[in-house]
Amino acid sequence: MNIYDYCESVVTELGNWRQKLAVLDAKIGALPTGSKEKMFGNIEELHMVIAEIEDRIYSLEHACPVVWRPETTTEGVGPVTINYDAALSAKADYDFGG
Repeated sequence: MNIYDYCESVVTELGNWRQKLAVLDAKIGALPTGSKEKMFGNIEELHMVIAEIEDRIYSLEHACPVVWRPETTTEGVGPVTINYDAALSAKADYDFGG
């Protein structure tokens, strides 16, 4: 699994947890006031967990690489031109040790 796929799957998983916790928060919000008073500390903790998940999702969405190569398939490096599509499709036979 490459890093992009990993980041995407972690963002998806955290998003699913955020939704589950938001549903739980909504159910708690619908309880009578007396019941909520008993759980006040836990409710605040739940809100902190949801905020932390949102922060991590934001970090992953902005820190993980989206594109691994330039948008154009050729790039000039000094007098040398690199064709990324040709480089990726080339097969190399390596002889390592034995």
